[in-house]
Amino acid sequence: MLLKLVWRNLVRRPWQTSLTIFVVAACTAALVASLLTLWSIENGAKSALNQWGADVLVLPAQAEYSPEEVLFTGSPANIYMDAQVLKEISGIDGVEKATPQFFSQTLNQSCCSLPDEYRLVGYDPVSDFLVNGLLAQGVGRELNQDEVIIGGEIPAFLGDRVVILGQPFDVAGYLNPKGGSIDRTIFVPIDTARRVASQSPYLQEIWQRAGNPQGLVSAVLLKTSEGVSPEIVGQRISKISGVKAVTAGKLMQSLQEQLIAFRSVIWVLVLIICAITAASLYTRYSSLILEKREEVGLLRILGARKNQVFGMILAESLITVLTASALGSLLGLGLLIYFKLMLKEYSSFPFLIPNLSQMLIALGGLSLVTLWISLLAALWPARRSARLDPVLALSEGQLR
Repeated sequence: MLLKLVWRNLVRRPWQTSLTIFVVAACTAALVASLLTLWSIENGAKSALNQWGADVLVLPAQAEYSPEEVLFTGSPANIYMDAQVLKEISGIDGVEKATPQFFSQTLNQSCCSLPDEYRLVGYDPVSDFLVNGLLAQGVGRELNQDEVIIGGEIPAFLGDRVVILGQPFDVAGYLNPKGGSIDRTIFVPIDTARRVASQSPYLQEIWQRAGNPQGLVSAVLLKTSEGVSPEIVGQRISKISGVKAVTAGKLMQSLQEQLIAFRSVIWVLVLIICAITAASLYTRYSSLILEKREEVGLLRILGARKNQVFGMILAESLITVLTASALGSLLGLGLLIYFKLMLKEYSSFPFLIPNLSQMLIALGGLSLVTLWISLLAALWPARRSARLDPVLALSEGQLR
């Protein structure tokens, strides 16, 4: 009986019910989007640095791209230095392993079967310690010269065939999303990358400036000897003309400094959102009690107990909040996808959305927070309503 009355009360006041659902849904969406965005950025940073596997990254000194852009985004980076620098770097004390990479790019033209521009990375199968590890996870063998392995955010290809810069390749495998530039990168052996890039008529202007691709590298990844500080090795490398070195620790420190400010802003917004939700719902439920005085008085005269009236108010709140939380969670996930696309295009923040189980746990937790705030806001008005004198409530309701 009381449940039917609760439902009729909600349906009978469509404007008030819709307004309450809108407030809770908007606040839930803001909580979901902001907290999951923060989590995804931190996830992406940790995963990208773990997958990188290098202690030091060496780039051309005049590179237009920052180390963060090279490591955390997959946008094309046509940066080059003389391949002879690899010998100088390998001869520095404290360098245990050094492997070169050659960057090129795909084109979003009719000649190429890709819808966007992606980074094409050529790696050295002999000295590499990054891509070979990815191959072990995704393919289980070395790539042939006419094969590529595809990052997790690049769309799959029909028949596992792709045309890159006018030349066909077989797709040997697709990597799972890992955060950072790996997700938007296509990997090929370095000799193949150089050959394809040098033969492409669309990239000839680059080689006129940079020189023959066969004698160029874009980056050198290093592992330092055990017990040797990467910062010291980086300082030694930076003395080589035409190069700059950055350590994994420095990259993480820089990212952490940015995340501290971002995290502080997010948590301040979360507290504000929670306060606005609680205040809005308290006002809403308090005004609802004034509107329902006559109804409450009539129910009490007909024999409804205080705890039944109390439960009826909380039941209305529960139904409203559960509906709003579901809508808000869906809207929040939509905002999360939008933020991911925006950050990918306009910043060098890494981004890795939590997996399905983590997402469900996070949404469940945030829904419980919203439910707790809503029930807390409804608790005092429901208690006041249950304590109303039935005769006084009925008479005051008729006088309004």
